[in-house]
Amino acid sequence: MDFSNPDLKELACLIYETLKNNGINAVLVGGACVSIYSNNRYQSSDLDFATYEELKPIEKALAKLGFKRIGRQFSHDQCPYLIDFVNPPISVGHEAVHQFSTLNTSAGSLQLLSPTDCVKDRLASFFYWGDLQGLEQALMVAEAHSIDLQDLKRWAKQEGFEKKLEEFLHKHRKSQKK
Repeated sequence: MDFSNPDLKELACLIYETLKNNGINAVLVGGACVSIYSNNRYQSSDLDFATYEELKPIEKALAKLGFKRIGRQFSHDQCPYLIDFVNPPISVGHEAVHQFSTLNTSAGSLQLLSPTDCVKDRLASFFYWGDLQGLEQALMVAEAHSIDLQDLKRWAKQEGFEKKLEEFLHKHRKSQKK
């Protein structure tokens, strides 16, 4: 792989497959999921993986690809993306996530948040911190993929943000009419 200008999706698959081949289970979360699901309308600068694994085995696995550890992150001299490892459990707001999507590409497979959970993840930053970029990213994913609106409404009610969800739903309906 050309690390100087990698396709984010292919890089994510390479990292995931490398980890998996070394007995490490990980799930892609965060902004890189938005990049993948929005066909790169949003550009993430890192790939966040959640795993229960210690960093030593991860360091050993990623060293085979030329990545070096800096704290919880890994960098490659030629790669513009940082690889970051976040602590589990994986959750969107206060809700734990146990089901993930699998993406299969010519570069391998990748376990990641579903489009609906990716939208929830971005909306959580909008709900809790007023992050308008999170709202826009949620809309990008929802425009490109079918999401479970009933599950989204259930989740927003559980989080206590039914009113804030209305802003997303209004903008989502508008974008669907275009």
